[in-house]
Amino acid sequence: MANKSQKIRQIFKKSNHKLTISKISKKAGVRYQFAYQVIKRYCSKNNITMPTNKQKQTKAAKIRKLYDKGLTIGAISKKLNTNYTYVWSVCDKYRKSE
Repeated sequence: MANKSQKIRQIFKKSNHKLTISKISKKAGVRYQFAYQVIKRYCSKNNITMPTNKQKQTKAAKIRKLYDKGLTIGAISKKLNTNYTYVWSVCDKYRKSE
């Protein structure tokens, strides 16, 4: 049976080095930072470019957009699977800037 690091590398290889670290960590059932370190070492040893998160919109921008649609802080937090306090601080700064 493969250990956690081997499992992460297997998932990464199967995806032809295309999956983001976030998706790899979820598939392997490990923390993001652990998967990042394993992939980083693997890529540097094998001269492979690290996969990047191709997210075009920041989480804060998503929060502001949902807030503009009228969602509550709690609803936004649940929808984006984000810490309530973080959502509140983004919305608070957004309200004050308007």
